[in-house]
Amino acid sequence: MRLVREVMSSELHWMRKDAWVQGAAALMARHRVGSVLVSEDDGTPAGILTETDLVRRVIAADRNPGAMPVHEAMTPSLVTIDEEASTNAAGELMAERAIRHLAVTREGRVCGLLSVRDLLPVVDFLPVAVERMMTRLPVIATIDETVRNAAALMTHSSVSGLLIAGRRTMARALKFRGFARRDIAGIVTGADLVRKVVAMDRYPYVTTVGEVMGMPLETIDAGESVNTALAIMARAGVRHLAVTSGEEITGLLSVEDAIDPAWLEVAGWPAGRGRR
Repeated sequence: MRLVREVMSSELHWMRKDAWVQGAAALMARHRVGSVLVSEDDGTPAGILTETDLVRRVIAADRNPGAMPVHEAMTPSLVTIDEEASTNAAGELMAERAIRHLAVTREGRVCGLLSVRDLLPVVDFLPVAVERMMTRLPVIATIDETVRNAAALMTHSSVSGLLIAGRRTMARALKFRGFARRDIAGIVTGADLVRKVVAMDRYPYVTTVGEVMGMPLETIDAGESVNTALAIMARAGVRHLAVTSGEEITGLLSVEDAIDPAWLEVAGWPAGRGRR
């Protein structure tokens, strides 16, 4: 069993709570991280600012990141775990709180940060096919949709990524009924919106998802194992895979799916057994 201190990141990035959101996004983009810790005036932890916070409370809420203090966008409750805890316990805690980051403590002081991506190399699922675990109705937007509307759609749908249809069809989200691979141009995630829009001070009402989406789209066959999928995510540095069957995209697999409480059981993680 692996310990949190073995897989956590000890390189911490902090922002003062009265700093501007745009500066925090620029820091996240520069270091390619999904969150920054937020401090009070005296240096004590005040909370955490994540990509999800920026998508929901800044872009989708029509706030100006250059005139919005970090404390108005951050998550004030910092969830912590001791560095000597097991990665099993960390995965269960993330699942219970529906979060992707934990502050790691040593003798009560923050010494590291653990993200769900850090857990990918240590998750070892029992043989399970991707098609059992994937989201069968991923949310899709057209390539000419604005970043602002995409952020609102992600917020409303509680998803961290949108598949992007490559043809100009209609200025609204499409209902997913299975798409040919050639019809999907890419994917846009919270990381794309933060790094390519907020951090660069681009206007979300003018910028389209086609300008910031990630491509080429990483894919995996529906019949492959979840372990294979997680290995691809870890190697490619992504949190989403389009799931294919032949020439059709049939679903979307996200890293959040891997820490869903129902799937921790399948992973063979004993920490959650008997608690639900």
